[in-house]
Amino acid sequence: MNRDIAQQIATLLNAQNKLTVVYDADKVLQAADRYIYRLGEDSKVVGAVEVKRVQWYQCEIDHLSVAVRRRGIGSSLLAEALAKAVHLGTRVAQCTIRVGNKESESFFTKHGFTPTVTFLNRQNGNLVTIYQKALVSS
Repeated sequence: MNRDIAQQIATLLNAQNKLTVVYDADKVLQAADRYIYRLGEDSKVVGAVEVKRVQWYQCEIDHLSVAVRRRGIGSSLLAEALAKAVHLGTRVAQCTIRVGNKESESFFTKHGFTPTVTFLNRQNGNLVTIYQKALVSS
């Protein structure tokens, strides 16, 4: 990943999410190995997701974002993110979704994630729900 791609990812994340921290190219580059992204025909970033291992058994799927919806980019990115999580040896994937973000809630539920617990994010005052998906069967 080069600096231009990292800046495009940062711009997409900032535009598509209500984040408490503003992303820039440096922030993305610091964790470049955790990002999966798609380029459009014009070689511009059209989607990105971060896969962050948070425990030996758990990965966080962060800020799945697409520039153009309803093209399968999000589903493709999520499938690759889950495959990466399995490759890392994790057993559970999770994401945190702001309550009322119907599009994200529906998307992750459609892909097998289950809402678990809801709590107040004190940094921004939003209620958020953790969604989880088992990656291996018992």
